[in-house]
Amino acid sequence: MTALLLIFLGGALPALWPALDWQGCLIGLALLLEIRPLAGWVALWRSPLGGRERAVVASCGVRGIGSVYNLGYASGRIEFINAAQIWALVAFTIFASTLVHGATARLIVDRVVGARSAPS
Repeated sequence: MTALLLIFLGGALPALWPALDWQGCLIGLALLLEIRPLAGWVALWRSPLGGRERAVVASCGVRGIGSVYNLGYASGRIEFINAAQIWALVAFTIFASTLVHGATARLIVDRVVGARSAPS
């Protein structure tokens, strides 16, 4: 289902880009690179994972997929004044997250797994 959602979102991007401004880009990048990884790392504080493993779990993965469902539900219940901007922000965050995750996930996991399995 997530893969299909990403395909449909990719098809909708050209219609959403005009509503995206530089502030939306900054918010999306902050969500992607700072807020979500920090929140994930803190949420895993009491887990048996070490700090590096928590960082990998907190920073890997496509961000924003749940936002599509939540925003879709909310849009059916109330009318947003700036709905196009909100949808554009969510789409940008997912798009940027897909690019960043796709480009870095293997490197990050290899570094952490390599560091764990290296002889001491």
